[in-house]
Amino acid sequence: MNRFLLICLVFFLFACSYPFAKQDVLETDELFFTFDDPSLAKTCNEDSIRLTRAGKLDQAEMGWDDCIKSNPNLVPLHLNRLRFYYLLDEYEVVKSKIVLESPSRTSLTYQAILKELEVNNRPEERVVVLDALTRVKGWEFYAYEELANYYLQMGNFRFAEGYFNLILEANSFHENALFGMADINIQKENWSAVLDYAKSLQTAAKKNKDFHFYFLKANYELGRYEEAIKWVESATLTEKSTIAFLEVWRDTLMVLYDNPKWDAVLPHYRTAVEKGYLVPESVFFPGLDKNSKELRSLIRTGRN
Repeated sequence: MNRFLLICLVFFLFACSYPFAKQDVLETDELFFTFDDPSLAKTCNEDSIRLTRAGKLDQAEMGWDDCIKSNPNLVPLHLNRLRFYYLLDEYEVVKSKIVLESPSRTSLTYQAILKELEVNNRPEERVVVLDALTRVKGWEFYAYEELANYYLQMGNFRFAEGYFNLILEANSFHENALFGMADINIQKENWSAVLDYAKSLQTAAKKNKDFHFYFLKANYELGRYEEAIKWVESATLTEKSTIAFLEVWRDTLMVLYDNPKWDAVLPHYRTAVEKGYLVPESVFFPGLDKNSKELRSLIRTGRN
């Protein structure tokens, strides 16, 4: 008998430890949406929030599901259910529910959910939704691209590369994926790969023609200075006034010529200054003193 009671006690403790471990978070979280209008949605939403904060998770879970089933187009309800599972670290559960609901690609509700999460700076929850949508027909490639861009911004190049490659497997000339892979390989200093993606962009780019930087940068890093400078001529005006482009353009001229002329670079540098670039002209364009000559010699030597 005592052994049976002990087993029951252990089971009870383990069964109850999970909700109480998250109790403070559930009680104090302020990101649950409420409704002002007196409606059934308001009632079931408030009941589900109350059950959630009381730690009655099974009842709260059923409450969120019933509430959404009755009001499938109310974005705040979806956001509240997402928040519920997010706070409990139950990502796979909410993902499976999204997959079962199988929203169409034209679903205004899910477009609004993603927009709301973006506007309110809730990127981790947005990632949960996007990951679910990679498993929903019609959403896959949109979700891959959004996730790739997110991980690229976060500096997680392995994850970003994985999602971009999923896109490129289906469409080897997908413009945004090619730009993403070129950016990743610049960070990895894989200059041959940068050139490969730049060549694909030369064919694929329709909306964004600012791919000349990749040719300039990769050829410069590979010591092909004459080839690098050729790509300056065909670059767009917008591209020429970006700081990264200006810096490589300047460095290429420094290596190529003993007395580089800055006339072609200056107008674009001044455009960058007008946009807020703060490095003074005297600093950005080195003179021909002993230090700059030594620097140029080191660059040349290091790439021979």
